[in-house]
Amino acid sequence: MSADIEQPLLETVIPGLDLYDRGKVRDVYSAGEDILVVTTDRVFLFERVWPQGLAGKGEVLTALTLLTFEEVSDLVPNYVVTARVEEYPPPFNRFPELLAGRSYLTEKVEPIRVECVVRGYLYGQSWQAYRAGDHSWLPPLRAGMELAAELPEPVFTPARKNREGDDENLNPAGLVELAGEGRADELRRLSLAIYSRMREVFARAGFILADTKFEFGEKDGRLLLINEACTPDSSRIWKADRYRPGRTQDPWDKEILQDYLASRGWSPGDPFVPLPPGLLAEAGRRFRELPAAAGSAIPVSGSRCGNHTSRRTD
Repeated sequence: MSADIEQPLLETVIPGLDLYDRGKVRDVYSAGEDILVVTTDRVFLFERVWPQGLAGKGEVLTALTLLTFEEVSDLVPNYVVTARVEEYPPPFNRFPELLAGRSYLTEKVEPIRVECVVRGYLYGQSWQAYRAGDHSWLPPLRAGMELAAELPEPVFTPARKNREGDDENLNPAGLVELAGEGRADELRRLSLAIYSRMREVFARAGFILADTKFEFGEKDGRLLLINEACTPDSSRIWKADRYRPGRTQDPWDKEILQDYLASRGWSPGDPFVPLPPGLLAEAGRRFRELPAAAGSAIPVSGSRCGNHTSRRTD
């Protein structure tokens, strides 16, 4: 690989500091009373972190999350304290090269273990459930709908968030049992309102936010929007001028990588299959379109494929 090709950031190391947590994509550090969240370029597919990464992906996810938080701040507060490295406490403010554009300082909150999924189109799991007549978690829909059809109105289909393995779809009673009746109603109302707002933002940029998921946390009785929002890792996103109901859609999200694996006959549990450089380059190009088109002022870098790397600050 030539030296001028940007390498993906798959792990962060800050001298003298221990990780608070390493998630699927994010590295988390304790920063006094707050938390520093760093979004890496790790690729997470089918419940596994891939050996390859996607350079610049962390910046795209950060940009879209911060954009969403800002766009819906009148609907619900979020847990971000600042995304300006110069405002981070020491020693984090000494590492702008590592942290700028891919991190934010947040409050420490108690996460609600619910994936608040909102679907505006019949696709993926919802299409499978619809065809099977499975109403254990998907509300009944009219007969005769086709693949990728726009739903008459968005539906809220929450899931229990598991640290490992697949999330568990919840019906309304299951959500109430997990979160309580009042909180369950609030999660549903806010999720649908945020989706409606961001669907308009993406539509103005020429994209369809087909479905997405939100996460919330609690602190001192406040409900806060947390983690990531409206990113190609947490959403299905299609180009509006390419949308055709009744067929498989051309994805502008991580499904472009998942579709490749499916086309190779790969199944979860199989050994890793290398993702071709050209595919990673195309995924990166599509990801980079999203923040710019949606109006984010957060700069994002180029995106090319690479092997496992770490970046250590000096």
